[in-house]
Amino acid sequence: MRRDAPLAAVLTPVAFTSYLLSLRVRPGVVNDPRTVLLYIVLLAAIGLLVVVGHRRGLLTPLPITTVLLLLVPWVGFGPRVGPGPRGVEPESLIVFDFLVGVALAGTVVLSLAVVEHLALKHPRVNDALDGETGVGSLSVGVLHAAIVIGFSGLQFRSLEPATVGLAVWVTTGLVFLGAVPIYVALKTGRLAPAGVIGTGVGLVLIAPTGGQLSFGSLYAVCWLLPFVLSLLAADAERRLRRRHANEPSVKA
Repeated sequence: MRRDAPLAAVLTPVAFTSYLLSLRVRPGVVNDPRTVLLYIVLLAAIGLLVVVGHRRGLLTPLPITTVLLLLVPWVGFGPRVGPGPRGVEPESLIVFDFLVGVALAGTVVLSLAVVEHLALKHPRVNDALDGETGVGSLSVGVLHAAIVIGFSGLQFRSLEPATVGLAVWVTTGLVFLGAVPIYVALKTGRLAPAGVIGTGVGLVLIAPTGGQLSFGSLYAVCWLLPFVLSLLAADAERRLRRRHANEPSVKA
């Protein structure tokens, strides 16, 4: 059973590189061998993290890793494969162009694994996050942010203060927007907020991304609006349930 760790360290770089090649990204050659080494080491470390997390009973590393690595070519924290003014033809890219995306994916996976581990081992952290409910909601929020950013066409490719500020605003906001409705649904059984956010994500996925301003980019930047709508939906669902609960007593 201990052979699964080195096997994962080998298979993760191979699988991700094969995925990029299937998108018609070129293998390419870089002048600095350290870039190649870093690319392989990061992916191998992600594979090891998934195996170690599974051994320790963590639920988040495997699904989060799978989804994030699949989204790396489409998320705008580096070159983004796809049509439109912000997209890049895959034939003009090489696999090592996605090094930044791999590093960010690994950082997110590691952070969530640490949070889940602390929630399992330390009572104070468990109480603060409300156990697996909070960890699961946070994981959904991360996936929500990655999917929306990936399909919105937004790109953050410079370190200018305005760009960094926008990236922080969009990323943290979308994580919050995805996590809170799921937490509310799990704790209270109110499904309307999750329905509002699910509808928004569905529109992001089917709306065209061409042009300088798309529905996806508006949804990502103006995430406070769907959040307010989800709160209004939760309040409407609460009122509706209370009305239905009072109807039998009124008839009696």
